[in-house]
Amino acid sequence: MAKSMTMGQFSSLIRITTLSNYNNMQTMINTDESTSIDSRVILLPVSPSDLMFKESSDAVTIKLMNYGEVPIKMNRKLANWSVASFFPNLDSNYPFVRKTDLKDPYEYYCKTLSTWKDNETPLVFMFKTWGNYYNCQIKDFTSGRKDAVGNVYYELQFQEYKVINLSTGENGTTNYSSNIYYPSQGETILDMAKKIYGSSEYYKTIMSLNNLSSPVITAGTGYKIR
Repeated sequence: MAKSMTMGQFSSLIRITTLSNYNNMQTMINTDESTSIDSRVILLPVSPSDLMFKESSDAVTIKLMNYGEVPIKMNRKLANWSVASFFPNLDSNYPFVRKTDLKDPYEYYCKTLSTWKDNETPLVFMFKTWGNYYNCQIKDFTSGRKDAVGNVYYELQFQEYKVINLSTGENGTTNYSSNIYYPSQGETILDMAKKIYGSSEYYKTIMSLNNLSSPVITAGTGYKIR
């Protein structure tokens, strides 16, 4: 269900930083332009008027004779949300933006966000109304000018980010007819493990048999399952 919040409902500021920086930093404020891009904390200077948050699921169903289609399971998909606002130019004098919070719209905000997007950097979206933060990545970043004032208008779309814990997982056995399995498009290593061994917890068996250092698999590639 999507949730919409107006500007008057915002109880705290929105900050964005890298997941690695969030895990190591001592303070929630580090907006210094001289710091490395991966150590920055982006403080959105103008609160977005809307924050749209969406959670959805893929429905697993089967068709039964005389009953038709019936639901079996709902698989939760990664959450998505978007924000849109603007980065004021350095000479602006808006009463709702402190001069000390102003940064160069292009060299600071756009460059940092574009770098994070292009590098697929895991981020932390800090917004206390949600319960402090969400781990995420930037899906889309659109920016540009709409007038001659010098402000940079933008829209950011985020997707929830999850880390697979590689310290868990057990060895599994299977009666699958072949020794090699070819995953289909969109199939993850967790889906593959559940289908072959009966539980997604056995993904480590696949990694071990195929000497994988990452849980990422490629559709159409053959993987040993014994």
